[in-house]
Amino acid sequence: MFRRFAIVICLVSIALPVQAQIIDHTDIARVASLPQSIMNAIGRQKWFFTHSGVGLNIIGGLSNLRSSNYTRYQLIHVSVSYSNIQQRAYPPGVTAPGRVYYCNRGDRDWSAKLTFFDNSVQLSGWRYPAITVAMNEISYVDQNADPASYVNSMAALEAAYPDTIFVYTTMPLTTIADSNNVLRNQYNAYVRAYCISNRKLLYDIADMEAHDPDDVEQTFEYEGGTYQKLYSGYAQTEGLLNTTGWQRMALGWYAVAAAIVPIGLSNRAACDAVMNTASSNWRFAICGKATVVDSDTFDLDDGSGVIIRVTAPSHSLVTGNVVRATGALNPATNPVSMRSCASALRVVSN
Repeated sequence: MFRRFAIVICLVSIALPVQAQIIDHTDIARVASLPQSIMNAIGRQKWFFTHSGVGLNIIGGLSNLRSSNYTRYQLIHVSVSYSNIQQRAYPPGVTAPGRVYYCNRGDRDWSAKLTFFDNSVQLSGWRYPAITVAMNEISYVDQNADPASYVNSMAALEAAYPDTIFVYTTMPLTTIADSNNVLRNQYNAYVRAYCISNRKLLYDIADMEAHDPDDVEQTFEYEGGTYQKLYSGYAQTEGLLNTTGWQRMALGWYAVAAAIVPIGLSNRAACDAVMNTASSNWRFAICGKATVVDSDTFDLDDGSGVIIRVTAPSHSLVTGNVVRATGALNPATNPVSMRSCASALRVVSN
């Protein structure tokens, strides 16, 4: 569930892997109350998304939201073609903020979908700086997919490209109470547990599908177990979504996008007791004058009397730069520390 703390001072949109957050059905209603500053920051994000049927439904929902209120729902979808022979999306040209570059690679074998995404990121270049966020959705027809292979694929890409945010997803469900839907639930349980224990960002499509507009969970019993299923009111077929389902999933996307927007705060606020909880769930932005410690580390002083030590390998800063840094805070260290990266630094003045 996504939580936001009332310590917002400034916002920046620079990519850096976020902390553990499960974005599920409880977060959808909160999108309507997100401040316009957050929606504007979402409107500066650049996404790459590989998918098939339900993913195309979600893209339709993003389009419908924008048509209903383009000043609030600013993301624009752009189709990306692909090579079947090379098993990857064609390389990006010039990319623009506020775009979702989506590649409908169809319902090929589930393992081929992992290869396709991997190739698109590594070989075609669908990663930072071309985009800031990448996501690979596995279809409901992939009930036999190995969840360990999925999370290992995502984790390997995160390690290789730390400047890119990789969003994990659960597998969409169907309305049918059968053994295949049990397999989907088991897959999703594995992915959720992995994201919680390894502090990943999860777009929980299945949980959003399985709760009706009144947040009543739709379940079925099978051989002594209780499992989620797609709410029939969102379904066009047993697995594809109708326009109501499209919009619900698109609002869920905006909830995920909001979780990526970093929260700005002063150095002194970083020492507040609330940060013991907040630091595990959010990215933060701080601003101040840098004192270089070494090529990977610098201290940031915002004049509040509190210094934050920032680790950003190969940062190339010089002492005296006024810098805005985005990253994950650790309030338990002395001084308070931030884990960042070179691409998440912005020199405000020299």
